[in-house]
Amino acid sequence: MLELKSITWKNFLSYGDYETTLELAGLGQCLITGEVIESGESNVEVRRSNGAGKSTIPNVIQWVLFGRTMHSRSPGNNVVNYHTGRDCWARLDFKNGDSITRTRNTDGHNELIYYKDGDERRMNADTLATAALQQQQLNKDFGLDWELFCGSVFFNQYGKPWMEMADGARKKAIERILHVDRFTYYAQAAKDKCDNLDKIVIKLRSTNESLEAEVTRLTAELERVQSAHDTYESDKTNNVKRLEDDIAADRKKHDEIELPDMAKLKLKWDLVAKIKQLIDDKRRDLNKLTTEVAGKSGEQTSLESRIDLWNKKSGKICTACEQSVDCAHIDTRIDPLKQELETVKERLKELREKVDEAKSSITAAETLLKDKTPDMTMLDAQSKVNEKANIIKNIERLESQKEKIIAAENPHSVTINTLNESIDKAKKRIEATANELVRSELLNKHYSYVHKAYNDRNKIKSYVFKEHVPFINSRLKHYMDTFGLDVKVNLTDSLSVESNMWGYEFESGGERKRTDVAFMLAMFDFHEQMYGRQCNVLVLDEVDGRMDDDGIESLINIIKNDLASRVETVLIISHRNLMFDTFPRELRVTRRDRQSKLEVY
Repeated sequence: MLELKSITWKNFLSYGDYETTLELAGLGQCLITGEVIESGESNVEVRRSNGAGKSTIPNVIQWVLFGRTMHSRSPGNNVVNYHTGRDCWARLDFKNGDSITRTRNTDGHNELIYYKDGDERRMNADTLATAALQQQQLNKDFGLDWELFCGSVFFNQYGKPWMEMADGARKKAIERILHVDRFTYYAQAAKDKCDNLDKIVIKLRSTNESLEAEVTRLTAELERVQSAHDTYESDKTNNVKRLEDDIAADRKKHDEIELPDMAKLKLKWDLVAKIKQLIDDKRRDLNKLTTEVAGKSGEQTSLESRIDLWNKKSGKICTACEQSVDCAHIDTRIDPLKQELETVKERLKELREKVDEAKSSITAAETLLKDKTPDMTMLDAQSKVNEKANIIKNIERLESQKEKIIAAENPHSVTINTLNESIDKAKKRIEATANELVRSELLNKHYSYVHKAYNDRNKIKSYVFKEHVPFINSRLKHYMDTFGLDVKVNLTDSLSVESNMWGYEFESGGERKRTDVAFMLAMFDFHEQMYGRQCNVLVLDEVDGRMDDDGIESLINIIKNDLASRVETVLIISHRNLMFDTFPRELRVTRRDRQSKLEVY
């Protein structure tokens, strides 16, 4: 409910360039009267009540809340005081601290400032479109609805009475109060819910299938790990036994390897190297002697050939001197050659003896080399050393593995616990998802039913009408009885109007007015019963027009007896003398020199 605290305005309609504030607290049932004072002929004051500015008060409320007045849907600059030509503004302050301020500048610029729950919002509008968007936002934030507000808060001489509406228009107006016009929206909302739930159901089923597959996988893994857990000790014993066998085999292999004396072996190989070096030296010497023998053998052959050649020349004619060569001459030539040949032979014999000696020495050295060469090379010996060292390292590694295996706890226990926890969580999720799936499917059926129900508008409208029309009719009867009307009207289940006599259109003007007020108050009560009051203020703007004194007395009784206890502030605008001095408070509006002033009595 809108809890109005005060109303303030400036340069609005007949009010000038000054602030006027109306505090609503404590007003209760308040009559608003007005007087226009003008100077007539001979400066004689002329007084009248019309045009004083009484209706400005409800117009301020409507304009601030909806940007319109009881006179016009789009008043524009008409709300600005024509004589001051200044920007006009008005503000509503609420009891909870919220406020709304609307300004109309003379250049056609609209500004809306409001505070809602401590937050400020400012909006400007220069066109009808932006003004409409501005109003939509305000309606949303404050829950405003023009038809409902005016149908249950304001009753003025400019509004069309319920009974004068065409049947179709009246029916649609009541349907708006009943929110029947929103059935299509409700049906679409239910359809959207169904579509969304369909997606949720599909997703939940897919989730469940995935979770069940996960449980199957985890169960299979658990069985595998459990099997490994159960065979762990036997596998552990087997592994230890295998390692012990490997260690024993390595120890045996280690013990079988005999390491050579590397120092002695090295000395032997050093000796072998020296013998080889000696053989190599002797072979070089032998090669030199052989070469020299070959040379001396060549010299011997050459000398023998030359001696033989000279021997052959004995008794022959010399080709140079053509004389016979005598033996003496030949001997002089051969003797030096023979001496040289003897020398060469002696040297050759000496060399051959040295060759034989060298060969014999080499043969002896080779025999010694063969005797002194060890059966094992240094590389083989080092290989055995390395092999034994590697066997020792492998034994240490196997021993370490064995100790670790012996000391190790069964590692599958933790995995089994983890897998069991994962399976439990997955099963709980499956259960929760299954429950959510059941709930979503039931909810889907519910919204499907709602969708079908709201789609069948005639059926549900009929139900709504039958549910609420009796209350409206009971309140109509109450107010018509209070007004003393013989002609009674009431709503049918289809929201048409029926009468016990000749009907509304044949009533007198005063009877019609009473019927209109009765219908308006019945709808006021209906809205209060359905949603609570729209506002803590009720405005009755000249509802007593065309009523006789009995009708006015009945209206006063209704205000005092039916409305006083339920409505905090009732503003009654009237020109009728019967209304004067009837209510505890009076607001007097005086208009002088084209400017209205407000006073509270």
